[in-house]
Amino acid sequence: MRIPVVKPGELSDEQRALDGHVRQITGGFQTPFTAMDDDGALIGPFPVMLRFPALARPLLEWFTTVSSDSVLGARVREVAILTTGSRYGAAYELYSHSRIALAIGLSDSVVAALVAGQRPSGLTPEEAVAHDVAACLHSGAPLPGVLYRRAVDVFGEPGTAELVFLTAQYASISMVLNAYDVPLPADAE
Repeated sequence: MRIPVVKPGELSDEQRALDGHVRQITGGFQTPFTAMDDDGALIGPFPVMLRFPALARPLLEWFTTVSSDSVLGARVREVAILTTGSRYGAAYELYSHSRIALAIGLSDSVVAALVAGQRPSGLTPEEAVAHDVAACLHSGAPLPGVLYRRAVDVFGEPGTAELVFLTAQYASISMVLNAYDVPLPADAE
């Protein structure tokens, strides 16, 4: 880890406000993964965000905007997130979102295939479109018209936009995780 965790007692006022915001966001859903160390300091991408609050605030606002009033179902979102994480080899993202995906009902074999960068069998039609869109966007080429139209047929224009922005968000967080060599917590398999 290139940026050490920031212990709760060491936070500046600006960091404390961001730390509280992150805890509020993550406290809104059950996290089946470790997001804090034994001292209560945030881990994963959050130490980097706390080190650079002015850069992190807009990123967190973007995440909050896309995740509130989501058009996409939770399983569809996790398929796209894991597809993105696998393209970047972002270990903490794959760790945390694999656990979320399993907790919301994706099978072990589907999660394992997504983490391995494969298109798993056993996806619903909606999940398959989410995987294909996310995988295609990471190829560096334009999204083919036939796949775009399929996404709009399945998710509508708002859902397709959400899928594209979600994929872009997790590409950005994967880059942050990789740039700062964010380690896995002890409970990672």
